[in-house]
Amino acid sequence: MPPASVAFRYVFFMIACAVSCQSRAQYEVDPGANAWLRGSVDVRVVRGGAAPSWTDRGPGKTRYGGRFADAGFERATRVVLSHLAIEAGAVLPWDVRAQAQLSVQPDIADNWQPWLVEAILRKEWGRDENGWGAQAGVMNVPFSLEHTGPAWTPEFTLSASALNSWLWDEISFAGIEGEWWRVTGNRVRISAMIGAGFGPDQLGRLLALRGWTLGDGLSGANADLPLPAPGARMDIFDERDDRPAAYSRISLGDEDERVAVTLGYFNNNGNEDVAGVWRTRVASVGVAFHPHARLDFLAQYLRGEAKVREPSNDSSVRAFYALLSYRHKRHRFTARYDDFRVRDLDGGVTSTQESGDGFTLAYLLQMGLRHRIGFEHIWLNSRRPTSLVAEPTQDGWQLSYRFRY
Repeated sequence: MPPASVAFRYVFFMIACAVSCQSRAQYEVDPGANAWLRGSVDVRVVRGGAAPSWTDRGPGKTRYGGRFADAGFERATRVVLSHLAIEAGAVLPWDVRAQAQLSVQPDIADNWQPWLVEAILRKEWGRDENGWGAQAGVMNVPFSLEHTGPAWTPEFTLSASALNSWLWDEISFAGIEGEWWRVTGNRVRISAMIGAGFGPDQLGRLLALRGWTLGDGLSGANADLPLPAPGARMDIFDERDDRPAAYSRISLGDEDERVAVTLGYFNNNGNEDVAGVWRTRVASVGVAFHPHARLDFLAQYLRGEAKVREPSNDSSVRAFYALLSYRHKRHRFTARYDDFRVRDLDGGVTSTQESGDGFTLAYLLQMGLRHRIGFEHIWLNSRRPTSLVAEPTQDGWQLSYRFRY
């Protein structure tokens, strides 16, 4: 990296910290506030497997990997800026809520350009027990049970499951969403949501060419992600056929939110007659169970198909994870199991076949509102015929410090 870029990195980081120190009291939004500004900085020490990560166009399945060397692949320990997120919002006339989020992720973007993760206008009517809402703008599908932390980060671990990593990697759209919720006389909470928008016409291409990965990257309307081919990148927001994607979600649970079952369906309605457009449909079912105030259990399953006419890379995809998390005061311990598959449907020259599973252990220490230290170790097994090596070493760890204001 040129010296000027290195200097810019550290100056930018110091400015962010200085702003954070002056704005500590502003992180929690006052219910009566008309405007707010929030943000977070996540710096990590990482040591991935020997194989270079997919972010470096290697066969690695985690966000951080090794490097190419004369003797082959070798592990590398690095200090990285994982996330710099800025969130802003305001209450407009007629109680319309405006909010937006920018995220800087240099290793994924290959530059310091902020990605627009979210920019919406939202209005709600009714009460907590019975009401509805509507929003419009740039957003992601609300299927992930893990991305419930600050700035849409995973709540229980540093890296999300393969299933939810993909949803946040490859989907960003501009559209509208409507939601309705109600608590019945039997104290059952029901919510239903529908949405439609434009942008994800290449949904499925990333899985077909790269396969499943585990990470915590957040794509946006101006995001582009690396593909395995040298120099190739893929625009996440790429509307080509002028057909709106559509999705729906239904959730049933008890009023105290101890247990909830969620069903989701997404169809990008892609027109394969248009060059480069994929036709992708996925369905998801998830369970969130909180039997005790300190204990959380999540399980989610996704299945779908992604098809494209030329070049043909038709695939069926599925993924599953189960997560168990225990929290005691400031400490959180989490274990998660992942299973993921891609099945080649067309038998073309380039196979998209993949099978793999993994195990994640994570420990998070929350120090007050603004400071968090986290450690995570991932063990992965992935078998993909088109990989550069048969089974590259995929285990690795990362140590994170996050400051938010």
